[in-house]
Amino acid sequence: MIEVKCDSHEQHRVIRLYGDVSLASIPRLVDALNRELATAASDTVVLDLDGIDVLDDAGLGILMGFAARVRTVGANIYVIASVSRVVQRLSDTRFDRAVDVISSISALPRSAR
Repeated sequence: MIEVKCDSHEQHRVIRLYGDVSLASIPRLVDALNRELATAASDTVVLDLDGIDVLDDAGLGILMGFAARVRTVGANIYVIASVSRVVQRLSDTRFDRAVDVISSISALPRSAR
């Protein structure tokens, strides 16, 4: 099960994920991410993964596709990951080479603030 909560931090849209980012949650996750991207009025989107329990390959693919869509509309994307197992998963899959991964919202580069 996936839960998606959205809010703003300064001028950034923050999307927080909770639960499983997996094959079973793909339809709900894709709908939520697409809805948020369509309504985001910010040039920076922050995706917070600190609340997730599971991140399988299918879920990773969805997140990578979302990052590409964010960039397509001319926005920047940052992923928050400070939980060691999530950070390790992003590193092992080299997700962190394609998308900027930061440890907290306060770690956003100055250019994104």
